[in-house]
Amino acid sequence: MTTVKKIDIHNVERATHQALRDLNEVLVLNVVRERQPISRIEIAEWTELEGSTVSKIVARLLDNEYVYELGVAAASPNGGRKKRYLHLNPDKAYAIGVDVGSRMTTVALSDFNGRILRSSSTENDADPQRALEKVAVNIRKILQSSPAKERVEGIGVSLIGLIDPVEGRVLAGESLGWGDDVPVGAMLRQALNLNLPTYFENGARLAALAELWFGHHASPQPRDLVFLDIEEGIGAGIVIRGQLYHGSLHGAGEFGHISLDPEGPACICGGRGCLEVFASDRATIERYRELRRAEGNHTEDAPVTMRDVVARGLQGDPQAIAALRQTATYLGRGLVPVIYSVNPGVIVLGGVISEAWEIIYPEIRRVLASQVTRFYSSHVSIIPSTLKDIPSLVGAIALVLSRAFSAPGLG
Repeated sequence: MTTVKKIDIHNVERATHQALRDLNEVLVLNVVRERQPISRIEIAEWTELEGSTVSKIVARLLDNEYVYELGVAAASPNGGRKKRYLHLNPDKAYAIGVDVGSRMTTVALSDFNGRILRSSSTENDADPQRALEKVAVNIRKILQSSPAKERVEGIGVSLIGLIDPVEGRVLAGESLGWGDDVPVGAMLRQALNLNLPTYFENGARLAALAELWFGHHASPQPRDLVFLDIEEGIGAGIVIRGQLYHGSLHGAGEFGHISLDPEGPACICGGRGCLEVFASDRATIERYRELRRAEGNHTEDAPVTMRDVVARGLQGDPQAIAALRQTATYLGRGLVPVIYSVNPGVIVLGGVISEAWEIIYPEIRRVLASQVTRFYSSHVSIIPSTLKDIPSLVGAIALVLSRAFSAPGLG
């Protein structure tokens, strides 16, 4: 006989209320971080939360030393209480972020404001054990430089590929060159031998978390967001109702492997004509080289970086502009299934290419206007990343700080 489990509606209501409260606390915290100094009234206006709700949240944040009051506004001509200004307490907590890229690994120390205090980078090793031992050495050095070691809440690690975030295992990571099913978490913890929580996550997903935590947006914090990370490959992080979405195999967001042309060039994933083949940094650089060769320019033997292409495009180089616009065309095509399937309120484009926004954005919008119904296209904002540092590194820091804050977004 099959037993049907009865759902406790009251517990569900309590859980939902707690999740909403936590999300509102993150919302208020981020508004303070982004717009400090700021008053309670201004927070309520910006977040569209009730004044009484803001007052209760701020009281909890003050009690737990996440924020502090400093400064009083001049009295209003209409009388009433003077506005007291709130600031984020940068010394509340510190975090160590680690970004394991395809070639380099960066380790950084951050305060609670997300300000990076120290950082160092090393080249990756082909052997994961040796590579992680070097990372462990850097982490220890960074930890020693912390103003208050007892306030370092943990270590967040950004990894490339398909990641099991619970164990920190790289299930599939072609770009790292370490093979599949690599127990990075166990290896790093053993090399560190520190009593610090260590968390692991896919880099593109962490970039989305960074945008959620540290992004500067023209409207209140978005709760449905897709971050498209455009580098040597293309990955994406998905945020739904303020929570990171992983998928059943921790593989949600592999939009870089959407096929735009089944007869196109081979991709590292084994498919053909993937978005990554047409719109990654490597593809843009090679397109630029081909355009220069077509114009009879065979003299440039020095390596060209994506930053070079963007800089030249912004300076008016016609081949660079053409290469960037063609990449934008492919990005627009790749965003069509993202918009229809995920229906995000905001799509954030990260990577060096986002610095050429004035060149690529009109082309992306032109493609979407021709392939997405007006109802959908008019209700999604497409913006460049507002993060100046490496988004996945900032996300690794946010991964630690958000857990220290007991915030949602990590489900």
